[in-house]
Amino acid sequence: MRLLAQEKGGSDLRGHIKSPQMFHSKRCRMTKNDDQERSSKIHGQTSATKKDDSVSTGLNDLPAELISDILCRLPIESILRCLGVCKTWKSVIQNPLFINLQARKTHDQPSRVILKPIYGGVTDTNRHSVFLLDTEELKSRQIDDKSKRLSGLQMMSSCNGLLCIASDKVLGPVYISNPITGEFVLLPSQEKARSLLTHHVGLGFDSSNGNYIVVRVYTDRKKNQVNKFDAIMLGENSWRNLKVPDIITECTIYGSVFWNGALLWKIKKEEGHECMLAFDVCSQKFEVIRFPAIADVPNDFEIVELDGCLSLVQVCDTQMKLWRVKGDKIEGLTVCYEEMYCMNVKWNISLYCEIIRGHIDEGYLLQVTLLQVTAQRGPGGAWRRYLTQFFPKMEQFLPLNIPVPICFKTVAFRPTLISPMQLHFVPRSHRLLK
Repeated sequence: MRLLAQEKGGSDLRGHIKSPQMFHSKRCRMTKNDDQERSSKIHGQTSATKKDDSVSTGLNDLPAELISDILCRLPIESILRCLGVCKTWKSVIQNPLFINLQARKTHDQPSRVILKPIYGGVTDTNRHSVFLLDTEELKSRQIDDKSKRLSGLQMMSSCNGLLCIASDKVLGPVYISNPITGEFVLLPSQEKARSLLTHHVGLGFDSSNGNYIVVRVYTDRKKNQVNKFDAIMLGENSWRNLKVPDIITECTIYGSVFWNGALLWKIKKEEGHECMLAFDVCSQKFEVIRFPAIADVPNDFEIVELDGCLSLVQVCDTQMKLWRVKGDKIEGLTVCYEEMYCMNVKWNISLYCEIIRGHIDEGYLLQVTLLQVTAQRGPGGAWRRYLTQFFPKMEQFLPLNIPVPICFKTVAFRPTLISPMQLHFVPRSHRLLK
């Protein structure tokens, strides 16, 4: 009290400070009604506290199926935060039934984008990282690979939240990774390393039995550019050779896209005629898909999945053209011309773009690549890549202002909690992946 009195003006404050005796006498004069009122307030606070506790307890008393149905609709970042809310939610999220339900729900939502630095985009701080983008919130999440085994390899394909990562010049290693959980498996090596002209690896899912299959196509430098196809299912110990139609053994083959139960590649013959090669992951049979002349599909198309639909895309000069692939079975697919957009940009070999996925508001997310001339090259090299949105109806571009490396490889990605280790090491009869 002495310190308080000095701060407020010394002895003038002391007359306002009541003695303990004064507090005691006032308390003795409290009426019975005052006691009852005070007791009533305390009782009301206690009741409110019990009510809040009952509400909190009631949330966890909901059926696990209902909690699971609510949580699986959240973005993957929110699901990961929910792991730390309480034991009940953690148990629900780690349940294999929830993991499979969440994976199915992702197909009802727009795909995300994941990218990996390449070439001049690789720095000391991102050498062992991938970046998961949120194009709606304009955010980028850097995910570090603690194993540091994936550095120098390429993202080849994605399926149900799993990434297939491999080298484009040698057969091994090939990893199946879930960047969200940090788990990965190394697939069995096939044979000693050899130099390849090309190496493309695709990942597919057989919904009839819950199996994941990895198919790769490669061209050996020493065997006259004859394409070979190998396959392995997660859980198997060795690769097996696949018999392909003779017509494609000496074709140029590009990338892979998984759609509607099949892996698809673009193939190009020497005379310039292009078509698609499909591999049904259930029957494990190949089918060559030729385009009718009336569709007028050009030679320089790209295969892209846009919001669940398979499309052929050509970006040439100042235009973007789209063809839609229709049909439920690989044997009966048809191709029809759908749309042409004016982009007001003259694309060429030094400035070109690729569609990554469809975007909100009837737009598209593009990856733009710029090859700089020698005099303009910086410390990162000649290549620069950017992400931008294109809105065809307005014929306008809108830059995507998300921090990304200066050069990268992108893959459309649907984040899940599926464990590649469980798929590879747990017997298939014990999996819940359908």
